[in-house]
Amino acid sequence: MVQIDRTNTAIVGLDLYAVAERHQPALIEAVVREQIKSWIDHPYFVSASVHRSLDGVRVFTYSQWNPKFDRRSLPRSSVFDEFFPPESLLLEVTASKSRSAEVEIAQGDLLTHLAEFRMMPVHQPEMIRRTSAELERAMSSSPGLLSATFHRSLDGTRMFNYGQWESREAFEAILKQPGFNSEQPYWEGLARNEFHLYNVVHVQTNENP
Repeated sequence: MVQIDRTNTAIVGLDLYAVAERHQPALIEAVVREQIKSWIDHPYFVSASVHRSLDGVRVFTYSQWNPKFDRRSLPRSSVFDEFFPPESLLLEVTASKSRSAEVEIAQGDLLTHLAEFRMMPVHQPEMIRRTSAELERAMSSSPGLLSATFHRSLDGTRMFNYGQWESREAFEAILKQPGFNSEQPYWEGLARNEFHLYNVVHVQTNENP
């Protein structure tokens, strides 16, 4: 079982791939076969999950590592010989809410959205404050929202919201609410936002914890 660690004991690795739609299945296969396979024996590896975008042109991996992890210790993946390297960031959880006891990442039909906020590092602390407050409002006003977890990038330039939804209709409903629509979003003046929708297609945990 892959769970998002809400106690900040794990470092999160986020690898964002862009790919031509016709190559998305091959990229997913290569990431699972080559990249994640090479991570399993790393002493600080905890878990990884692979997500495919519904529009067919994106893939991302969400991985968890022991806090002593240094990305430079990872071997170069042969995936990069076939596809463009991903944009890779290290994150930590700043706030999380869930309708169940744990935030579980599992392969299946649930809809995942990944919202990316780009900002100047000086604005990240205020974004953390705002997103923590908006998290409560989102969960209380959106019954189809199963969990939402905000992460900050360690370089100060990003925040990400990893959300899980019962359906696409439930997700689209929140976009009509004040503060979440494009007219006056809660991040206005601090960050630029974009989001994409995904399904989880593979999960992997440390086989020797």
